Amino acid sequence: MILQLKDVPGMLIRVLEPISSYGGNIISVTHSRGEKDSVSVHISFQIRDQSSLNLIKKALQKQKMHISEIRVEGKKYYTKKSLSFILVGHVIDTDIQDTIDRINTLGMVSDIDVVMPSPEQKSSVMMNVDIDERVNSDFVELVEKICREKKFLLIRSLD
Repeated sequence: MILQLKDVPGMLIRVLEPISSYGGNIISVTHSRGEKDSVSVHISFQIRDQSSLNLIKKALQKQKMHISEIRVEGKKYYTKKSLSFILVGHVIDTDIQDTIDRINTLGMVSDIDVVMPSPEQKSSVMMNVDIDERVNSDFVELVEKICREKKFLLIRSLD
């Protein structure tokens, strides 16, 4: 979300409060001074559904905040479930981008951590993925299929 705010004390907190009140998880806030008394503020946040986003938008408009833009990048609104798992094998060499793209067909990879001791040795990749709870079993099947094809060891938590 991008807003144009007056450069006065307390304005930023007035913008952040409705986001928090309606369940938004603020990821980052950046701002840059523009004209003499105007500040462009970029707020990245996670929200659980479209109706919560609409409530935030209405609350900001009620406060006469100028919303320049709202971008929804790469994530659908759904009942989110976060899963973490580890892939062990030649994950980088077997096209990690392909693996991520395939996983993103049913979810959204939100974080990865890679341990790669040397190019000849197997790597370990921990992935955090947000999925719609309704596709949980399909998602597990997809990850297991990728692991069979690419000869990865899959380590996942018990449900």
